[in-house]
Amino acid sequence: MRENSTLRLLFISGFIGFLFLAAGCRTASAPSSSPPAAAFKPYRFDDEFPSSAKVSAAPVSSSAQVTEPVIWHNFLSENDITWTLLRGRMGFRKGDLMLKGEGETPVILSPKGFAIAWGLYQAVQIRMLAEGGNEIKIKIGDREFKQKLGPPRQYNDYRFDINLETPAETWPLMVMPTDSLNDLVSINSIELVPRKTQFPLAAARQNIGKREEYRNTLYVHSPSSIAYEVSVPKDGRLHFGVGITEKSAPITFRVSADSKEVYAKTLADVDVWEDADVDLSSYAGQSVKLDFQTDARKQGTVGLWANPLLTTKAPRSRPNVVIYMIDTLRADHTSLYGYARDTTPFLKKLGAEGLVFDDCTVQATWTKPSTASLMTSLYSFTHGIRDEYDTIPKGAATLAEQLRSAGYVTASIVSNPAAGRIAGLQRGFDYLSEWRAVKQYFKPSEDRGTDSAAVNKIAFRWLEEHRDEPFFLYAHTTDPHAPYQPPAAFEEKFANPKKTAEFDRDWAKLRTMSMDRGGYTISRALCVKAGVKPDWFLRGAVDRYDAKILHNDWSLEQLVKQLKQLGVLDNTLIIVVSDHGDEFWEHGWTGHGQSLYQELTHGVLLMWNPKLIPAPRRVGEPVQLIDVMPTVLELLGLTIPAVVEGQSLAPFVKGQPFQRRGPVMTSRFAHPYSRHNELAPENRIDSVALVEAGWKLIYREKGQSVGLTRTELYDRRTDRVDAKNVAAQNPQEVDRMMTGIGKWIDAQQQIRGVLGRGARADIDRQTLDQLRALGYLGGKQ
Repeated sequence: MRENSTLRLLFISGFIGFLFLAAGCRTASAPSSSPPAAAFKPYRFDDEFPSSAKVSAAPVSSSAQVTEPVIWHNFLSENDITWTLLRGRMGFRKGDLMLKGEGETPVILSPKGFAIAWGLYQAVQIRMLAEGGNEIKIKIGDREFKQKLGPPRQYNDYRFDINLETPAETWPLMVMPTDSLNDLVSINSIELVPRKTQFPLAAARQNIGKREEYRNTLYVHSPSSIAYEVSVPKDGRLHFGVGITEKSAPITFRVSADSKEVYAKTLADVDVWEDADVDLSSYAGQSVKLDFQTDARKQGTVGLWANPLLTTKAPRSRPNVVIYMIDTLRADHTSLYGYARDTTPFLKKLGAEGLVFDDCTVQATWTKPSTASLMTSLYSFTHGIRDEYDTIPKGAATLAEQLRSAGYVTASIVSNPAAGRIAGLQRGFDYLSEWRAVKQYFKPSEDRGTDSAAVNKIAFRWLEEHRDEPFFLYAHTTDPHAPYQPPAAFEEKFANPKKTAEFDRDWAKLRTMSMDRGGYTISRALCVKAGVKPDWFLRGAVDRYDAKILHNDWSLEQLVKQLKQLGVLDNTLIIVVSDHGDEFWEHGWTGHGQSLYQELTHGVLLMWNPKLIPAPRRVGEPVQLIDVMPTVLELLGLTIPAVVEGQSLAPFVKGQPFQRRGPVMTSRFAHPYSRHNELAPENRIDSVALVEAGWKLIYREKGQSVGLTRTELYDRRTDRVDAKNVAAQNPQEVDRMMTGIGKWIDAQQQIRGVLGRGARADIDRQTLDQLRALGYLGGKQ
């Protein structure tokens, strides 16, 4: 009886042709529309390596640093002393950090707010002079490392090799430079020594990043040759990038076609990718030997061939795909969804020509799990991302992987770290520009608290290089996200620029007092405590939030104009989404991630393409963010993976009946690391919500433990803002929906068993700092 119940649950949970059986999974059936017969798939040289390649490379192994070293030194003034003194006395002299115990051993702690991603470092090295004592000790979390002190009154180097079992942790570093109670210590430097990327073979595949631009590469030890026999299509083009791994070790890259050189470049800058586009149209219809060669003065120097690809300029039948994510955009603050202010004039225009979903529920109310749900078509409850270190399950299929396997060239440009590698969302992307790559194009004086213009600069360049290929571009912008600092020209549309300095001062006070999973959790009481007028603050925050939305809308318009200028707009499916909203005291707080109320769970969902969507339409039925992936695949005529939980919305495009097969659900997990959970009690517990056309039920199993009700019911026919809990007046509806939630939870536990678990991500110091700047990582120190 139990097995039959589980089978029924999985069917209503929205799986496309998927049944959970004791023996495993059944392959999904193909969608109703078949793929175009003549669809051209680019030839990926890295995917064909080494089976279709003839390889010659220096038979050596080598390595390169995975990040820059961190060094604290030159302690010349009090401002240079950022370490925290835990015991003893601390000062400076001639560039050294001076410590003395005075009756107890001296102890210092790494700088406050400085998060060390230990997975990126292999050692701690300290250079110092101790006048006395027997032992130096460091502590990382609960791990201690000790060494005997060298000869007294002379500088010695102490290296502690660390191999932490949980490398993603960010424990602070504690240093006890001597066990003497009174002797003086003079620390010249403290260094974190980076781990190294290993290149163990003469040539192999590997994903490599340069300034947070990650690419799939073939690495080779020079001198090298990788030769392929390929058939060149009509209007054939050869695309690739080249890179090096050692400073002051230039490499010459060459490509020949049937022994005729068609490309040559000497590269000396270790920090860049050099992109190339080689015209092979003269070889159309021929079988050609393409030889990728490297040469360097020093034998064994590593050269990188990034995403080598043979493609064509010939017309294609399948459309390109652009998903444009506007992080922290609440739907009811857009003119697209009826907001009084015209915050999204371009989005409104786009919506008038496309398909707009008026009732889209996101699957989580902070970026990392919500974006993971978008990309995998899994409920956030199911993929299980709870914190900043979790990644998507190994068994999950990503949209990028599906499109890449169908011949699309894929790129992700993400200005929020939570939407990139630390979530495992690099899977399937040929090109990934993380937030630090975006920051290279960021102008603080112009952009202030926005990044969509910087994302565009990368996107424009990439689109120019890949407009002749079938492409999938994911662009993730965070303009509406706190801090509320729009560019001046947009701020003046809704806010008083004369009050900007005062607002920024008040915001600085508040943000230091409250940091949480999403944005900043600020209440009226906190404003009063900080000496900030609550109504003044809220009005200023909303005005500037709206101005940032207007700026993001402008940036989206520029991207669409670029697609038109490149001649690919009409052949591009554009999807605009948001991952969650932002609260402005509708339920007591600001920020996001702390609840499942409508201001956070109502997301934007718009689709536009004149060929695929010839008739504009607004859809009122409840849909969810996980529906995007199967919709895209069906519209493109591609097979939908077996393990997805969303449902294709293509019937709305085709004018066919649509029947929701599974529940619309959203959820949130307790945040284990937040220092400010006492501000928003729901952060300490798990919550789920079931959304129907007429009702919404929020369920908190342990709600009473934090002073909240266990269930809240809202009548969506008259209350779309979750203002009045009518659970007491409708016990039958509560019981009915609770039964549905219980069955859904049971089914998701079974699906987790199929998917497996994700890995724990390594997060470097700069990324952790950026997450904190956005209001994440509320307390893990």
